[in-house]
Amino acid sequence: MTKRLEPEHWEKHLTRLQLKQGGFSKELMHKVKERVETKQPPVGSKRWLRWSPAVACVLVLAVGWTQADRLVEGLSKLSKPLEKAALEAMDPNKEKTLKVSFVHETTFMMQYGKAFTIRYPNVAVKVEKGIGNETSAGIRTNLEEQLEKDKPDVLALSLSEYAQLAKEGKLYALDDVIRQEGFDLQNIHAGVVDRLRTEGGGKLYGLAPEYDQRALFYNKELFDKYGISYPRNGMSWEELLQLASRFPAAPNAKDRVYGLVTRAYSGPFELVQQAGQAKGLGILDSSGKQVTVNTPEWQKAWTAVLDAVRGGYIYEQPPLEKLSTREDMYRANPFMTGQAAMTLQSYGFVKDLNEASSRYKMSSVPWDVVTEPTDPSRPNESSSFSVRTIYAVNAASENRREAWELVKFINSEEMARKMLTQNIGSGSSPSRLSSLSAVKGQEKLVEAFTSLRPPAESQVTPGMPAEFYSAFEELATQLSKDVLKGKKTVSQAARELQDDGQQALIQAKNAAQKKPVQAKAAVDGRTP
Repeated sequence: MTKRLEPEHWEKHLTRLQLKQGGFSKELMHKVKERVETKQPPVGSKRWLRWSPAVACVLVLAVGWTQADRLVEGLSKLSKPLEKAALEAMDPNKEKTLKVSFVHETTFMMQYGKAFTIRYPNVAVKVEKGIGNETSAGIRTNLEEQLEKDKPDVLALSLSEYAQLAKEGKLYALDDVIRQEGFDLQNIHAGVVDRLRTEGGGKLYGLAPEYDQRALFYNKELFDKYGISYPRNGMSWEELLQLASRFPAAPNAKDRVYGLVTRAYSGPFELVQQAGQAKGLGILDSSGKQVTVNTPEWQKAWTAVLDAVRGGYIYEQPPLEKLSTREDMYRANPFMTGQAAMTLQSYGFVKDLNEASSRYKMSSVPWDVVTEPTDPSRPNESSSFSVRTIYAVNAASENRREAWELVKFINSEEMARKMLTQNIGSGSSPSRLSSLSAVKGQEKLVEAFTSLRPPAESQVTPGMPAEFYSAFEELATQLSKDVLKGKKTVSQAARELQDDGQQALIQAKNAAQKKPVQAKAAVDGRTP
């Protein structure tokens, strides 16, 4: 009679072991693994019948506890039919040519095209000069005609063009392929994604690798020298102007310190617009048919800014055409020469500050940065936020897979970091926040450019000719000068800007209808 084999020591203590990770102790799991991996007994032996039920139960329970998520996922997949792929896989052995509509071939190839063809050697990139992010409406031909003539696979679009083509069904919706492929949207600025969805009627028809937004840079040394508290995140425009007024406006240029500096290509009315936009004001109504600047709210913003200019604590930089070189531009900026306390600038200003000291041997400015001013009723909204060039796939393209790969590549983490480290972008903020977070020691810089969101409402007023903006800005600039010289009151200037601006709007729209020019949209009442 065969002697009954006694269970091993570890089997005797099975019921006495304290449950730990995954429901079983590490010791027990190790023993189970050892037993499973041991050589099986000779054929005819019945020993395995005695211990295998216990081991099997242990293994099943262990798998159930430790791999529950995978089991649920697997069972759910078995209960559903396989989902059809949004796009067929790309054949690496099949040669393709992608047509990209962009305004400058050299710029596109340097930024994205060459790197993409190295990654995908079977895909050639051909840049068709046409629809792009060109700001002059006069050099554009009709948008629909461009699509019919050139048949581009990938489009580089402004926000207004994106909204128009999405509405007309001429762009390929990316939602399904993004979901199926797990393309990372989580690390892209939520404001960029939200804006694109808003203008796409709830769907995502394109991606933008960069966005524009301003932040308030300040000179810590000047604040310390005059015993003034540093700026803070979330200040209102009224608080900013009050802070600027605390710096001495000495009569002689050598000792003068300005509280705030405007950008080189802007006049005082740009600050008026920014202050108004922070309160949700626009120079046009939502239909784009009526100028809306003769209101008490606009007059209040206009008065506050012009009072600051008249008081001497806001410095107006000369126009760019009067500055022949980059060095001239830097040396004409009081903030960069240490004679101004604050300036509102975009992300690219950091590069300018570094270049001024490293290349042109200007004294380094001990700067820091906070968010741009906001309105107390809209504390989390940026009045300057705008999406830069949007890359989209033509819905009629026969190369949608390759086109999507290019759009995906342009908006990848790899390209975002490349733009930051090699300074090949436009100087705007990269939409991929993870690339910004990789900049060591610049946590406040990242916070200043990422913590605010764009307004929830649409930023596009369809069918707005670019000629209107140039005419309107010329009127506003001249009227601001008249107020500063005492020739007009703000009330008179606002009424005149309303009337003359309305005439400029009508004339620009009439002119646009007489020639095949793609009208450009408004972005919250300002030029995109």
